[in-house]
Amino acid sequence: MSHHEAFEHHDHARPAGVSKTCRVCKTTYSHEKNPSHFGICHNCGYKILIVLFIVMISVSYIAWFGVI
Repeated sequence: MSHHEAFEHHDHARPAGVSKTCRVCKTTYSHEKNPSHFGICHNCGYKILIVLFIVMISVSYIAWFGVI
C-alpha cells in the first residue's frame, strides 16, 4: 500500500440540505435548521449543557466548603 492509498478513504462533506444523524441519540435532524459543529441535535445539546451546569454548581459548592 502506497502512502497515497492510505488517505483515499475518508468521509466527504454532505451536500447542503441533507439530514444528519445526531451523535448522541442517533435521530436525524436538518443541518440547515440546526447548524452544529459537533453533530449534536438541539435537544441533546441542551441536555448536555444542563448536566454540565449541575456539575459546575456541585463542584463549586464542594470547593467552597472545603470538602475536596
